[in-house]
Amino acid sequence: MLVDTNVFIASSTDESDRGETATELLNAGHEFTTTVLDPMESRSVLTEKQRLERSTAEGATDDIWTHVAVYTPEPSDRVAAYERQRESSLHTVGCPPLETADGLDAELVTLDAEPLDHGASSPTTFA
Repeated sequence: MLVDTNVFIASSTDESDRGETATELLNAGHEFTTTVLDPMESRSVLTEKQRLERSTAEGATDDIWTHVAVYTPEPSDRVAAYERQRESSLHTVGCPPLETADGLDAELVTLDAEPLDHGASSPTTFA
């Protein structure tokens, strides 16, 4: 299961219903993977948009590195994402996670509506 950044952020910030569901999923004992970009994006969002203390954001990022297999996308993943975007007009940020999940033969788990409309799954499916 490939976990998108927004699932980690929802869990870290205790967003209303989404945060509870994200936390339930992450604590359910599944095997997770994510891309190297997701912990980086999580840190940025938590510190810049959510205004969390840097140490709190680092703790959340460290948890990802400790408990989740972190995958570095191959160049071919990016080329495939480009092709998907070109064919579907899917927003640019939705294509790389979908293609990476396909390449890993994994299910993309996200809270983002657009990838959900293109084959990704909601955390509620697994929590």
